[in-house]
Amino acid sequence: MRFKLARTALVAITVSFIGGSLTFADPLEDAIKDIREKYKKIEEAKLPSETMKWHPEDDIVSGTLTHYHSDGNLVKAHFSFGDGGHGEGDEYYYYWNGECFFVFADHGYWKFTGRAKPDGQGETVDILFQQRLYFKEGQLIRHLYKEGETTDPELRDQIMAATENSDRDDPEFAAQILLRARLAAQATDPEDLKSIIDGP
Repeated sequence: MRFKLARTALVAITVSFIGGSLTFADPLEDAIKDIREKYKKIEEAKLPSETMKWHPEDDIVSGTLTHYHSDGNLVKAHFSFGDGGHGEGDEYYYYWNGECFFVFADHGYWKFTGRAKPDGQGETVDILFQQRLYFKEGQLIRHLYKEGETTDPELRDQIMAATENSDRDDPEFAAQILLRARLAAQATDPEDLKSIIDGP
Protein backbone atom coordinates (compact mmCIF):
# COMPACT_ATOMS: atom_id res chain seq x y z
CA MET A 1 0.00 0.00 0.00
CA ARG A 2 2.84 2.39 0.89
CA PHE A 3 4.59 1.55 -2.40
CA LYS A 4 1.37 2.23 -4.34
CA LEU A 5 0.97 5.67 -2.75
CA ALA A 6 4.60 6.57 -3.46
CA ARG A 7 4.23 5.47 -7.09
CA THR A 8 1.05 7.53 -7.44
CA ALA A 9 2.81 10.62 -6.06
CA LEU A 10 5.73 10.10 -8.45
CA VAL A 11 3.38 9.82 -11.42
CA ALA A 12 1.57 13.01 -10.36
CA ILE A 13 4.84 14.93 -10.10
CA THR A 14 6.00 13.63 -13.48
CA VAL A 15 2.73 14.60 -15.18
CA SER A 16 2.87 18.04 -13.55
CA PHE A 17 6.43 18.56 -14.78
CA ILE A 18 5.67 17.43 -18.32
CA GLY A 19 2.57 19.59 -18.44
CA GLY A 20 4.60 22.65 -17.57
CA SER A 21 2.64 23.43 -14.43
CA LEU A 22 5.56 22.92 -12.05
CA THR A 23 6.78 26.35 -10.92
CA PHE A 24 9.58 27.48 -8.66
CA ALA A 25 9.78 30.63 -6.55
CA ASP A 26 12.37 33.21 -7.58
CA PRO A 27 13.54 35.10 -4.45
CA LEU A 28 15.10 37.91 -6.51
CA GLU A 29 12.02 38.57 -8.61
CA ASP A 30 9.82 38.32 -5.51
CA ALA A 31 11.97 40.99 -3.84
CA ILE A 32 11.81 43.23 -6.94
CA LYS A 33 8.03 42.83 -7.04
CA ASP A 34 7.78 43.81 -3.39
CA ILE A 35 9.93 46.90 -4.00
CA ARG A 36 7.79 47.97 -6.94
CA GLU A 37 4.62 47.57 -4.89
CA LYS A 38 6.04 49.74 -2.10
CA TYR A 39 7.20 52.32 -4.66
CA LYS A 40 3.74 52.43 -6.23
CA LYS A 41 2.07 52.85 -2.85
CA ILE A 42 4.30 55.81 -2.01
CA GLU A 43 3.93 57.46 -5.42
CA GLU A 44 0.15 57.19 -5.39
CA ALA A 45 -0.23 58.70 -1.93
CA LYS A 46 -0.77 62.40 -1.29
CA LEU A 47 2.07 63.12 1.10
CA PRO A 48 2.88 66.25 3.09
CA SER A 49 6.31 67.66 2.29
CA GLU A 50 8.91 70.15 3.45
CA THR A 51 11.80 71.57 1.44
CA MET A 52 15.25 72.84 2.38
CA LYS A 53 17.37 74.95 0.04
CA TRP A 54 21.12 75.41 0.01
CA HIS A 55 22.61 78.09 -2.27
CA PRO A 56 25.70 79.74 -0.78
CA GLU A 57 27.14 82.85 -2.37
CA ASP A 58 30.69 81.49 -2.36
CA ASP A 59 29.97 78.14 -4.05
CA ILE A 60 28.66 77.35 -7.52
CA VAL A 61 27.05 74.13 -6.27
CA SER A 62 23.50 74.45 -4.99
CA GLY A 63 20.69 72.08 -4.09
CA THR A 64 17.24 71.50 -2.65
CA LEU A 65 16.01 68.60 -0.57
CA THR A 66 12.35 67.72 -0.12
CA HIS A 67 11.16 65.23 2.50
CA TYR A 68 7.85 63.40 2.16
CA HIS A 69 6.20 61.77 5.18
CA SER A 70 3.46 59.22 5.75
CA ASP A 71 2.02 58.85 9.27
CA GLY A 72 5.02 60.77 10.58
CA ASN A 73 7.58 58.51 8.88
CA LEU A 74 9.93 59.56 6.09
CA VAL A 75 9.07 57.55 2.96
CA LYS A 76 10.61 59.62 0.16
CA ALA A 77 13.24 62.30 -0.37
CA HIS A 78 13.96 64.27 -3.53
CA PHE A 79 17.44 65.76 -3.82
CA SER A 80 17.97 68.18 -6.71
CA PHE A 81 21.39 69.73 -7.31
CA GLY A 82 23.44 71.57 -9.90
CA ASP A 83 26.93 72.94 -10.32
CA GLY A 84 25.84 76.29 -11.71
CA GLY A 85 27.17 75.37 -15.13
CA HIS A 86 26.99 72.26 -17.26
CA GLY A 87 25.77 69.58 -14.84
CA GLU A 88 22.68 68.84 -12.79
CA GLY A 89 20.91 65.92 -11.20
CA ASP A 90 17.80 64.70 -9.44
CA GLU A 91 17.82 61.77 -7.07
CA TYR A 92 14.73 60.21 -5.51
CA TYR A 93 15.20 58.03 -2.44
CA TYR A 94 12.44 55.74 -1.15
CA TYR A 95 12.29 54.41 2.41
CA TRP A 96 10.39 51.69 4.26
CA ASN A 97 10.74 51.20 8.01
CA GLY A 98 13.69 53.58 8.01
CA GLU A 99 15.63 51.74 5.27
CA CYS A 100 16.23 52.93 1.71
CA PHE A 101 14.86 50.29 -0.66
CA PHE A 102 14.91 52.08 -4.04
CA VAL A 103 16.68 55.00 -5.72
CA PHE A 104 15.95 56.66 -9.04
CA ALA A 105 18.86 58.85 -10.20
CA ASP A 106 18.41 61.19 -13.17
CA HIS A 107 21.66 62.96 -14.08
CA GLY A 108 22.87 64.94 -17.04
CA TYR A 109 25.17 67.56 -18.46
CA TRP A 110 25.49 69.52 -21.68
CA LYS A 111 28.34 70.41 -23.98
CA PHE A 112 28.89 72.18 -27.28
CA THR A 113 28.79 70.04 -30.42
CA GLY A 114 31.09 72.29 -32.42
CA ARG A 115 28.29 73.03 -34.89
CA ALA A 116 26.24 76.20 -35.31
CA LYS A 117 22.45 76.38 -35.14
CA PRO A 118 20.47 78.13 -37.89
CA ASP A 119 20.45 81.31 -35.80
CA GLY A 120 24.25 81.27 -35.63
CA GLN A 121 24.43 80.31 -31.96
CA GLY A 122 26.59 77.37 -30.90
CA GLU A 123 24.68 74.07 -30.82
CA THR A 124 24.63 72.10 -27.59
CA VAL A 125 23.84 68.48 -26.81
CA ASP A 126 22.36 67.10 -23.58
CA ILE A 127 23.96 63.88 -22.30
CA LEU A 128 21.44 62.04 -20.11
CA PHE A 129 21.81 59.20 -17.59
CA GLN A 130 19.16 57.37 -15.59
CA GLN A 131 19.79 54.70 -12.99
CA ARG A 132 17.43 52.58 -10.91
CA LEU A 133 18.85 50.83 -7.88
CA TYR A 134 16.95 48.20 -5.87
CA PHE A 135 18.06 47.42 -2.32
CA LYS A 136 17.09 44.73 0.16
CA GLU A 137 18.31 44.99 3.75
CA GLY A 138 20.98 47.47 2.66
CA GLN A 139 22.29 45.27 -0.17
CA LEU A 140 22.00 46.09 -3.86
CA ILE A 141 20.01 43.40 -5.67
CA ARG A 142 19.47 45.07 -9.06
CA HIS A 143 20.99 48.05 -10.87
CA LEU A 144 19.47 49.28 -14.14
CA TYR A 145 21.09 51.93 -16.34
CA LYS A 146 20.21 53.85 -19.48
CA GLU A 147 21.90 56.65 -21.39
CA GLY A 148 20.76 58.99 -24.15
CA GLU A 149 21.51 62.30 -25.80
CA THR A 150 19.66 64.99 -27.69
CA THR A 151 20.19 68.46 -29.14
CA ASP A 152 16.52 69.28 -28.47
CA PRO A 153 15.76 69.72 -24.74
CA GLU A 154 12.04 69.22 -25.37
CA LEU A 155 12.71 65.62 -26.47
CA ARG A 156 14.62 64.59 -23.35
CA ASP A 157 11.76 62.71 -21.67
CA GLN A 158 10.66 61.08 -24.92
CA ILE A 159 14.14 59.84 -25.76
CA MET A 160 14.77 58.40 -22.30
CA ALA A 161 11.37 56.69 -22.23
CA ALA A 162 12.21 54.98 -25.52
CA THR A 163 15.68 53.87 -24.37
CA GLU A 164 15.95 50.39 -22.88
CA ASN A 165 17.54 49.71 -19.51
CA SER A 166 20.62 47.55 -19.25
CA ASP A 167 21.98 45.72 -16.22
CA ARG A 168 24.90 47.43 -14.55
CA ASP A 169 27.51 46.31 -12.04
CA ASP A 170 28.90 49.36 -10.25
CA PRO A 171 29.29 48.64 -6.51
CA GLU A 172 31.12 51.93 -5.91
CA PHE A 173 28.28 54.04 -7.31
CA ALA A 174 25.71 51.94 -5.46
CA ALA A 175 27.53 52.53 -2.17
CA GLN A 176 27.74 56.26 -2.85
CA ILE A 177 24.06 56.56 -3.71
CA LEU A 178 23.02 54.58 -0.64
CA LEU A 179 25.17 56.85 1.54
CA ARG A 180 23.52 59.92 0.00
CA ALA A 181 20.10 58.40 0.67
CA ARG A 182 21.01 57.95 4.33
CA LEU A 183 22.42 61.48 4.60
CA ALA A 184 19.29 62.86 2.93
CA ALA A 185 17.12 61.06 5.48
CA GLN A 186 19.13 62.54 8.36
CA ALA A 187 19.29 66.11 7.01
CA THR A 188 17.59 68.69 9.21
CA ASP A 189 19.34 71.89 8.13
CA PRO A 190 20.19 73.45 4.73
CA GLU A 191 23.90 73.14 5.56
CA ASP A 192 23.43 69.36 5.61
CA LEU A 193 22.84 69.43 1.84
CA LYS A 194 26.52 70.10 1.14
CA SER A 195 27.49 66.89 2.90
CA ILE A 196 25.10 64.95 0.65
CA ILE A 197 26.98 66.26 -2.37
CA ASP A 198 30.50 66.06 -0.97
CA GLY A 199 30.08 63.18 1.45
CA PRO A 200 30.53 63.26 5.25
